[in-house]
Amino acid sequence: MNEQKTLFDTAGTPDIIECQRCGERCRRSGPPGKKARMLRFAKGHGLCANCAVHDWLRNTYPPNIILAQSGPKVLLFSHIQEQFAEIMRTGFADAKPDEIDWQKIVDNWELPFPHKMKPSASNPCSQKEIDEIAAGKRQGLGQRVTPKTDPLDSVTTITSFEQWLQKKGRCQAD
Repeated sequence: MNEQKTLFDTAGTPDIIECQRCGERCRRSGPPGKKARMLRFAKGHGLCANCAVHDWLRNTYPPNIILAQSGPKVLLFSHIQEQFAEIMRTGFADAKPDEIDWQKIVDNWELPFPHKMKPSASNPCSQKEIDEIAAGKRQGLGQRVTPKTDPLDSVTTITSFEQWLQKKGRCQAD
C-alpha cells in the first residue's frame, strides 16, 4: 500500500526531494554548480543520482548505443565505473562517484523516465532507434554488416578455350 505524503513528512527538510522516476527520497546538497556540465543538483525537483546517471547514459552517444546492444549489466564492471568517474570529473559533475549505486541503476533500468529522449548534438539517436537496436531489429555501433554473398561467386568463369581445356583436365594441343 502506498503511503500518501503530507506536508508534515517533509516539514523542516527543504533539502529533501523525491526522485521523479524511482520515487527515492534524496537530499539536495546545495545549489547547482555553475561549471557542472553533467549531473547537476536539482532545484527542488528532479532525479536522484542513480536515475540522473541513467538519464545521462541514455541521452549520450555512443554510450546509449553500446548499452542498447550489451544491456545494463556491463555497468557493474569496476573498470566501466572508473571510466565513468573520470567522465564525471572532467564534466565538473555536482554528483560524486561514491553516490552512485550501480546495482540500483541496473535494477531500475526498465523504469520509465518523466521526459522523452530527444535527439541532440550529443545524441543523434531517438528512443525508437535505441529500442530497435536493443531488440536486434537495427544495427548499432560496431555491429558488422554481413556482406551478401553473390550466387555467382562459386561459378567459375571461363574466359578462353585454354581455361576450358584445363578445367576439363585436357591438355592443350600445341
